[in-house]
Amino acid sequence: MRSIRGIGLAIGSLFVVWDLTAAAEVAEAKTSGASATLLEVLSGRLELIISHFPALAAHLARLPEMIGGRTALVLVGMLIAGLAAEYVVRWLLKGVRVRGFGRLTADSALHGFWRAVLFDALAVAAFWVAGRLVLGQIGDSQSVGGKIGQIFLMALIYWRVFNLVFRAWLRPDAPAGRIVPVDDTIARSLLVGLNLTIVLPLSADKLEDVLLATGATADAVNVAEFFYVAIVAVALMAVVWYWRREMAAWLTAMVSEDGFARQLKLDVARNWWIGGLVFYGLTGAAELYGELTDNEAAPRGLDVIEGAVIALLLFETLMYRITRHIVSELPMAGDVVADCVRLAARLFVVIVIAQALMVQVLAASTAAEWAVHDRGAKIAALSAVAIYALWRFLRYRMDSYIAANPLPSADAPGEAEDDAKVSASRLRTLMPLLRAVSGGVIAIIGTLLVLSELGVNITPLIAGASVLGLAVSFGSQSLVRDVVSGVFFLAEDSFRIGEYLDCSKVKGTVEGFSVRSLRLRHQNGQLHIVPFGQVGHITNFSRDWTVVKFTLAFTQGTDIELLRKTVKKMGLDMMAEPQFKSVLMQPLKMQGVVDIKDSTVIIRFKYMARPNNPGIVQRVAVRRMYDTFPALGIQFAQASTFQMPMAYAPPPPPTAPAPAPAPAPAPAKAAE
Repeated sequence: MRSIRGIGLAIGSLFVVWDLTAAAEVAEAKTSGASATLLEVLSGRLELIISHFPALAAHLARLPEMIGGRTALVLVGMLIAGLAAEYVVRWLLKGVRVRGFGRLTADSALHGFWRAVLFDALAVAAFWVAGRLVLGQIGDSQSVGGKIGQIFLMALIYWRVFNLVFRAWLRPDAPAGRIVPVDDTIARSLLVGLNLTIVLPLSADKLEDVLLATGATADAVNVAEFFYVAIVAVALMAVVWYWRREMAAWLTAMVSEDGFARQLKLDVARNWWIGGLVFYGLTGAAELYGELTDNEAAPRGLDVIEGAVIALLLFETLMYRITRHIVSELPMAGDVVADCVRLAARLFVVIVIAQALMVQVLAASTAAEWAVHDRGAKIAALSAVAIYALWRFLRYRMDSYIAANPLPSADAPGEAEDDAKVSASRLRTLMPLLRAVSGGVIAIIGTLLVLSELGVNITPLIAGASVLGLAVSFGSQSLVRDVVSGVFFLAEDSFRIGEYLDCSKVKGTVEGFSVRSLRLRHQNGQLHIVPFGQVGHITNFSRDWTVVKFTLAFTQGTDIELLRKTVKKMGLDMMAEPQFKSVLMQPLKMQGVVDIKDSTVIIRFKYMARPNNPGIVQRVAVRRMYDTFPALGIQFAQASTFQMPMAYAPPPPPTAPAPAPAPAPAPAKAAE
């Protein structure tokens, strides 16, 4: 945290020095030729301003007499009457405005917002009418009091218009219509702070008009502006420091949860006040220097930058509020449009800031010289927006297709034992690779096009990329072989995700692939990564059709013709069933007697089916044979006549022999 703040202050100091140096060079060329230095210009102008301070003090002492008590009362009455009229109109329209906020979270996110802004504009209009009526009590508009009244009324209208904008976003008394993602307390506090950022510079500008209207000399006005500019700069820096937490809450709330570089954005949002202090310190220094050298270009340029940044902040907040409440069948379509609009607004603000910085602040270019660069920058911005919109549209369509066509999962359990896993289509298999390739191509071509519009010579870049690609291709021949082999395999549609392959050394189901390698999942769970360059041939077990043959043993004397007809009817019935209609391509039938041995008849059966899961047909067919044949007198071979091979089982361990029974006692010899 300390490092970030230190870096920010250091960068701000460098900008201050750079700005003062550039402005001094311009003033030096206009006023004192090529001999005066920056220190001489500043010291001379400062002494001149201080020397006119008594004239300013004398003029300020005469102001109460020149303005008069009646004019002062009229000015106060304008403020009170205007605020009262605005409050009354706002109170009368409060119910209609609050009901309109319900639409802000419904179908149209902007309908209720613009409706409320229109009602607030009516309140500001009431402020102007009331202030104008009070101003008419002064009398002659060309008198000193009339001129001061006009200046004061315009300043008040200017302030209330900006207050209308800030209130439209913050809505401290109506959370339902609030655009800024903060609570009521922060909204009220931010409204005060933002009003101060407008009132303080506005009062400095109008002070000059009041002094000139009351007959002050230009030197006295310069002295007043010199001191008041310093006060305003310090006050604005105090505003930044005091409201730093509230503004940080505003900025951090708009950082997306899963956006790019989220932590970096959060750090910038929390430490925004560093840039604010640097900016207003730079603005104050530029204003002071402008008063010393009669160069108003740099302060005006900084004012343009400030206005552009505030406008961008309000726009980003409004877009965040709209996209957060989009309700549609395809919510990503709104995100795509919003991102394109955001990019266009950001690039426009960057162009405005660049022009103000180069032409006015740094005086590095004149307006005529910058016109060429400005035109190129605008064309480059339009090209960037068009390229970005094309990429986002393609990505949106590809992501929608991927979401609508999920890939088969080898490890996902089916609802039943006989569920068949269907392989992906060719387009779905290639879609991730097409998305990556199209993104890279659009990014490269778009970057070169934008750089070309900005005046950068892209010929060396293209030549360097060609040489680099050639060097990489020679240095990594195996990688190039893998990539080229993969391109041909994919072009020939040799496999798709979800298909079962035999690649000579390994077998498995295709789980995915890259431009270099293929991922195969074995049926036992092992995952094989096979570079395309090492794939000699591919045997695909999941294409088109497969013929399944199996044998069964029957007793001698079985009616072969009856067996054949029964199996044929069973196969035709299975072909007509919905369960097997999409699986069987040719019905089950008896192929004939294969062998006769051990008093049994071995008969072979076959059928043609789709390769997804042909074993289900065999299992169902054998079960139906087992249930049907005994009633027709068709008997399967018994174990006594046909011994099925049995798995080897180790003999039981030997046990100790049981002890022999004791011999029975011999019968007693009969007594003789």
